[in-house]
Order: sequence, then C-alpha cells, then structure tokens
Amino acid sequence: MILSTMTYEQIYREISHDFRDVLNYYEHTIKPKVCKSAQKSKLYPWRKFDFYIHPKSRNNYVYFSIVKKHSLWKDPEPTLFCEYEGKGGKEIITAAIGKDRRTFQPTLMLSVFQPHFFQRYMERFLKNNELEYDKIAIFLARNAGALQISSEAVSAKELLKDEPGYNNAALLNLDGLCLGKVSIENPNIYIYKTFLPFDELHSVQNEKVLPEYIRMLATQACEDYPQCSKTINDTYMEAATKFRDILLGDNQMTHEERFHKYLQEYSKVCHELYEKYIIV
Repeated sequence: MILSTMTYEQIYREISHDFRDVLNYYEHTIKPKVCKSAQKSKLYPWRKFDFYIHPKSRNNYVYFSIVKKHSLWKDPEPTLFCEYEGKGGKEIITAAIGKDRRTFQPTLMLSVFQPHFFQRYMERFLKNNELEYDKIAIFLARNAGALQISSEAVSAKELLKDEPGYNNAALLNLDGLCLGKVSIENPNIYIYKTFLPFDELHSVQNEKVLPEYIRMLATQACEDYPQCSKTINDTYMEAATKFRDILLGDNQMTHEERFHKYLQEYSKVCHELYEKYIIV
C-alpha cells in the first residue's frame, strides 16, 4: 500500500506491481459500462469517474474516462490516476505506458502532481480556491494532449532549486506550463510542483514556448478531427514559417515591436486551432 513515508521510486515499484491488474479491470469491467453509458448520452464531451481498490495492495485507483463525440463511444480515452496522502497533503499520480527515456522500450510513466501544484493551478488559472475534486477533473480533461518540453523553455528563476538526484522538467498543456523535476535514477518519474498560465510568461519564455504550444494544438486537433488533418497541418506549417520570419526578419523593428507582432499572429492561429478543432 502506498504510504506517505515512501520515496517516489518505492511508489513507482508499488504501482508497477498493480498496473496489469488495474488495466485489466478497466478493460473487462469498467470499459463496457463506460461505452454503454456514453452511447446513450446526448451531451458530449462525456466524462465519468470510476474507482478500483486493488485486492492485494489495497491501493486506490481512479479511472477518468472521456468520450469526445458520439462517433467515438466505443473508444473512450481513460486517464488512470491514484490519490494518496503525501507528506505535504494530498497528491495525484497519473500512470500511463510510455517510452523509457533510456531504452526507448514501452514502460510505466508516472507524473506526480503535488499539493502546491493544484494550489497554484486553482489560483492562477481557475481563479477559484474553493473547488475540491472538480479541480482534478478540470485539469485532467484539459491535459490530454500535454507535451513534455525542455526545461530550457523557462528561465532560471522559475526553475526549481537544484536537488541531488533530479533534473528540472516542464510539461506544456492547454492552460500553461507545469514545472517540476524528473528523477535521474528513474527518468520515468516526473514530479510537478507549480504551474504558470500563459499570461504570466515573459517574452523570452513565450518565444520558446509558443511554437511548441501550437505544435501541441495541431497534434491534438488532428487526433480530434482526423478528416481535417491536411487543413490543420497546413495551418500549422504556415504559422511556423510566419513566426520564424517575424522573429528573424525585419531588422528595422525593435524587439518589443517584433514580439508584439509575434504575439498577435500567435493568438490568431491558436484561436483558430483551439476554437475549431480542440475538444475538451
């Protein structure tokens, strides 16, 4: 059972032992019920929480399922996470299969969101400190296309203090930047401590982050509307070229003028992709 005294490496091993059973339970017990309910729904995106206690470890797992449109009722998108009391309060750990950063083989990936992270997410993005369980649902629903990016995208003052055994890490989602660290011993464990919305990024951060954000939007848009993938990719490529020309082009413009124009163009493209093709 996961305890507050455990290290994240110990928690990783604990969840690894449960993972096959947790996936099987979803596939054989939860998914049929989710599909049946989603098929009958008239409201989309359709969302549902389901719960599972592992019979041996007694760890508590939660499945958050999303069906974005009626035609996809047979293919819900589940996010698996567990919730436990850490040393500083309640922590959320999402678990998924990804590629090991060392061997490039499929392996378990954990993302830990600490209490301070959700406090900052509520204050800076949701503008509401009174939400409880809803904050998790809102964050997970808007985190489906999240993109791991280089910590070089943020300046030194926003990075976490150096800790032995960890490197800095940054995750980009629909709402802003999740900042934290990644274990050197096990680079499949990410721990996120704080959150920055886009309106709190400074110009240097924006120049590095915004191209990645548009790439993330284009990828998610193609998944949500595969029939429009050519149009979406054309929009993305045109925008990428335009942004590069603005930043590297007209030397008569001051840095402030160039960046203001860059933000204007970025906002138009993001609005077009987000409003037309992103389902949350």
